[in-house]
Parts: sequence; C-alpha cells; structure tokens
Amino acid sequence: RTPMGAMTPEELKRELQGWYLYDFANSAFFQAAATVFIPFLVDGIATKYAWQRSSRDQPELCSNLGDNVTHTNCRKCFEGKGDMVQIVDPITGAVSTTDIDTPELPGGIDPTSFLFTMISISVLFQAIAFISLGTLGDYGDYRKRGLVAASTAGGVATCMYVIVPADASLYWLGGVLMIVANVCLGVSVVFYNSYLPLMVDDSEEVKDAISGKGRGVKNERDVIDAQEAVSSEYSSKGQMWGYVGGTTCLVLSVIALLVLVALGAEWFWALGVTSALSGAWWLGFSYFAFRRLPHRPGPPFPAAMNVYTEGWRKTYRLLALLWRTELNTFYFLILFFIFSDGYSTISTIAVMFAYHELCMDPMLLALIAIIVPLTAVFGGYAWLRFQRRFGWSSKSVLVLNLMLLALIPLWGCVGFFTEDYGLQTQGEMYVLAVWFGLCLGSAQAFGRALFSELIPAGHEADMFALFEITDKGSSWLGPMVAAAVRQRTGRIRPTLFYLLAAMVLPGAALQALDLTESIENARRSKSARGAVKDTELAI
Repeated sequence: RTPMGAMTPEELKRELQGWYLYDFANSAFFQAAATVFIPFLVDGIATKYAWQRSSRDQPELCSNLGDNVTHTNCRKCFEGKGDMVQIVDPITGAVSTTDIDTPELPGGIDPTSFLFTMISISVLFQAIAFISLGTLGDYGDYRKRGLVAASTAGGVATCMYVIVPADASLYWLGGVLMIVANVCLGVSVVFYNSYLPLMVDDSEEVKDAISGKGRGVKNERDVIDAQEAVSSEYSSKGQMWGYVGGTTCLVLSVIALLVLVALGAEWFWALGVTSALSGAWWLGFSYFAFRRLPHRPGPPFPAAMNVYTEGWRKTYRLLALLWRTELNTFYFLILFFIFSDGYSTISTIAVMFAYHELCMDPMLLALIAIIVPLTAVFGGYAWLRFQRRFGWSSKSVLVLNLMLLALIPLWGCVGFFTEDYGLQTQGEMYVLAVWFGLCLGSAQAFGRALFSELIPAGHEADMFALFEITDKGSSWLGPMVAAAVRQRTGRIRPTLFYLLAAMVLPGAALQALDLTESIENARRSKSARGAVKDTELAI
C-alpha cells in the first residue's frame, strides 16, 4: 500500500477485477432465474396446486388426444386469447371456445396473480432494506462482510428452487424464496456500491487531479470532474460485465433445460434445476470476486447514530431539502420512479403475457430474454451517438425514448379492437423485443445521466441510494397492478393501459418540466463547494 493507505495501481486493478466480477456473478439471478425460469416454475406449480385442491379436473390438452379429429371439451391455446376450452357441436361440428375457469389458491388468489404479487412484495422489501442498510457499508468492517453474507444468502436461496417442484403444495416456498433472493440481491448491491467511491478516489486520474490541486495548478472543480468521469467509466464497465454474465448464464441454462427435457426430466424439475444453476453461478463467481475485493474498513459508528434508521433520516432530510429549495428536482424524482417502474414492469410481465396469451413456448421466450440485453447494449451506444451528432440534451433523448417505449403497450392496446394484430401473434413479440431493447438501454443511461446532473453538492450518495432502488430491473407498483388486473379479469392484457400511462404521462410532464435552473443550481453548488475547499487549502 501507499504511505497514505490508498491502493497501489496493482491493488486497485485487482480490486476492480473483483468488483466487475461480482456484477458478472449476481446478474445471473435477474437476467436468467428471475426473468425466465422462476416465473415459469412458480406460476406452473401454483396453477398445478390450485387444480389439485379443487374438486375439478383440469381439461386435457387437445394435442394429447390426437390430431386426426377435432376434439371437444379439451384445452387449447389460441394466439391472442391464451388457453381456452374448445367445444365442438356434436350435430353441426361447429367449433367454439370458452374461458377456462381456473381454480384459486388459498385466500382466493389467482395463481398468476400470486406470482406478480410475490414479485411486487419482494421488490418493496428490497427497497426498504436498501434504505435501511444504505449507510452500513460506510462504517466498521461491514463493507465486505455484508457483501459476502448477503450474496451468499441470496445465492443459497436461489439454489433452493431445486426443491420447489418436489410437491405442488410448495408453491408458497417459491414466493418466499423470491422475496429472500431479491432482498439479498438489493442488500448486496448496497455493499457493492460502497466500494465505488473508494476505488474512484484511488484511481490515477483522480489522484493526479488532487495532486495538481495541491500544487495550485488545478481546483476542486477539476477534481470533481475527474471523479465523475472515472465513476462513469467504472459503472459502465460493471454494467457491461453484468450483461455479459447474465446473458451467458441464460444461454447455458437454456441449453441445460433442453438437455434435461430431452433426457426425460419432468418439466418443473428441469425449471427447478435451471433456476438453481443461476444461484450456483451467483455463488461460484462471487467466491472469485471476494478473493479480489479487500475489506476496506470504514470509520467506527458515531456514538449518537442509529445505523438502521440513519438511511431513513437522510432520505427524509434530502426530500425535505428538495421540496424547500429545488421543487422541480423533487417533481423529477416522482416522475423518475413512475417511468422507471413502468419500463421495468414491461420486462417483468412480458414473459407471462407472451406465455399465457400468445401461447409462446418457454424456449422461445428465453430467446427473447437474450435478445433484449444484446440490443440494449447496441441501443445505448447508438443513442449516445445520436445525442452527440444532434446536440440533444439528456432530458430530450430520455423523453423521446419514453415515447418510443410507450409504443409497445400502445400497440398491445390495439389488440382490444382487432384479433389480427396488436400483440396478437408470436412474431410481433420478436419485433417488439428488439424495439424494447434498443430503447431500454438508452432510457436507463440517459435517466441516470439526467439524475446525476440534478444532484446538489454533498448529496451524491443519498440521491444515488434512491436511484439504486429501481436498478437491476426492479419494479413493485407495476407488478402489483398486474396482479390486481389478472385477479379481476383473468387476463394480463389490460395491464397495458397502465404501462402506456406510466410511459406517456411522466414523459409529457418531464418535457414540460423546466430543469435548466435546477441543473445550474446543482452545478453552482458543486463549484461553490470546490471554491470553499480551495480557500480552506490556501489558508
């Protein structure tokens, strides 16, 4: 180590490798298990148990009864409608359909509504844990210990999905494990992010800026600019390795699923194994990440501070400050949480919508789950080139992205008026998956950029603690709406109206919101802080 206790370039390189590797490890959970395999498993097991506990038999699949004749009173999936009971008139031979009266789980909840509810609860608990433990990583020896404990618990919980298919009555365990794994992921990200400012300050670029400031050739603004540039670089590389890790795990898991099914494994067991593979991936690569990450102990807890309420106190103080001094920034925060929840919800419910209402095979949906992150990387780069070419502000590009994303639920709403198109066919899902990916990566990137431009000096950590609540594709309001809609109507499609509103209304309000003064105030506060520090140094 250097005399001042900072990392040497070699030590920092090793630490960065571990930091990137942890994103590579944990991204397997939300890109593979939580997006594809766990929803199919929990929804399928819950549906199976609902039929088992009822006094009725689930209609047989028409395809299992032979292809030579048109069978009656059997179950068949129709694109745009989903599973229906097919009825053949014995006299005329006319074919008609009727909805399947799916039994309910204990408590009167629809099986698919149960899945959406568990997703919503898990993310809500994740947000609570994030705020409650947001300051823990900055004190004592909790930075690495907390990261190891949270990620290990999350990985083990994900591996436990292998036992859920043992009996359909364990559907509830699938929901509980989802809550545990999602909360652990959120907590681990708290400690993971607490490494970033330390690594930034140990970078050669920032140390050179600080050294230049000490010699009087640079000022605090130069230091802040260097910190922001390095932070963006490290964050972008971490996100890139997360995409690589999650997508690689998803591809390998799909191959494993195909092999298991080909070998005669029961479908739910195969899903349980592939879900557990994501947990094993999380645990395995985390082990190598932890070997490279140092402890980085922080100062002891202040005697008067309650570590578990400090995060809530700081969040309240930040929101109160914005309400008093920067009302437009406060309004932006509200809009941000609505539209980020909206585009995250599209990811959450798209798989179940395509499965239940478009009759898409889970293997095809896994392909779509691979397409989205790949096109998101390309889209983020393309939109950045667009911004630089035409000189658009981050806000303008973000608003355009939101309006383009709104075309997805809008197109689905067209399906209420026609049975020929408007998310009525499987082919449309591939086109919209590419469209979604191209806009999603850009919306996330420019949302973060605009968010960072509005941060007042001294509140960087507090503001990004709020930002991280919606990171990793998390959403809680949208899945709760989807659960209520499915419970009430038996369909997922009406949720598209909410998603349309969640894109268009915040986008229009953001366009009308003048953030110029708020951005300038944030910049002046940082410059003023730099001037004060320069004066203190001179004294």
